[in-house]
Amino acid sequence: MTTISEFPVFFCHGVPGCPQDGSLLDAQGRTVVAPNLFDVSGQAPLTALLEMFDTAVADSGQQGFHVVGFSIGAMVALRLAAARPEQVAKVTVVSPAAPLSLGDFLPDMAGAPVFKLAMKRPAVLRLLTAAQGLLARKAPGVLINQLFAKCGDQERALLEDASFVACLKAGMCNSFGQHRDGYLAYLAAYVHDWSAELAQVQAPLEIWHGDKDTWAPLAMAEALKEVLSAPCVLHVVPEGEHYSTLQAVRM
Repeated sequence: MTTISEFPVFFCHGVPGCPQDGSLLDAQGRTVVAPNLFDVSGQAPLTALLEMFDTAVADSGQQGFHVVGFSIGAMVALRLAAARPEQVAKVTVVSPAAPLSLGDFLPDMAGAPVFKLAMKRPAVLRLLTAAQGLLARKAPGVLINQLFAKCGDQERALLEDASFVACLKAGMCNSFGQHRDGYLAYLAAYVHDWSAELAQVQAPLEIWHGDKDTWAPLAMAEALKEVLSAPCVLHVVPEGEHYSTLQAVRM
């Protein structure tokens, strides 16, 4: 019988982000499948996601996966677990962005202006991402400085790591350039209320969240733990921020 520690990992990257986000996760030598979530090919995000997951299960020869979601990728992981309960052995969400309906989180989120545009002015958001796409190609350092303007010491230390910066640049190009439509589709899916699906999650869960996260406040992890009916353990990472917490996860 396969134990949870032996299941391969299906990694759901952040929004913005790209499959390379998975390189920051210590998967303990297990196989990691990290699809490009934004490659939706005109489909609804969840429809495309389920096709990716079903293909991964078929190709693996395994009964299922340990699903890991980072940031808004946590929404992806949880909705996947709700839709495919028999194939998801465990869910781990890292620095999770919980449904906005669960609390008054926006004032404490660095990305609040983007989420507000996604809710009320999507046409303006499309123009903004076009400008971000130009910056990602021509001056990625400027865009990185904008995105990390409110970060703390741990994230600043990561920005000194060339491999981490390369991962960020790949994520920006993927989100704001190559697959902008998919990125915008996932933002739209996130800001609409998806909290009802949490009741359908059956797999055991682990939540990892830093207490200094400026992208997704710790209150989001605490709210998720309260509403999930599946067995759930919350790991609070002292001084942990958004990306640095991903490196702190123990599978």
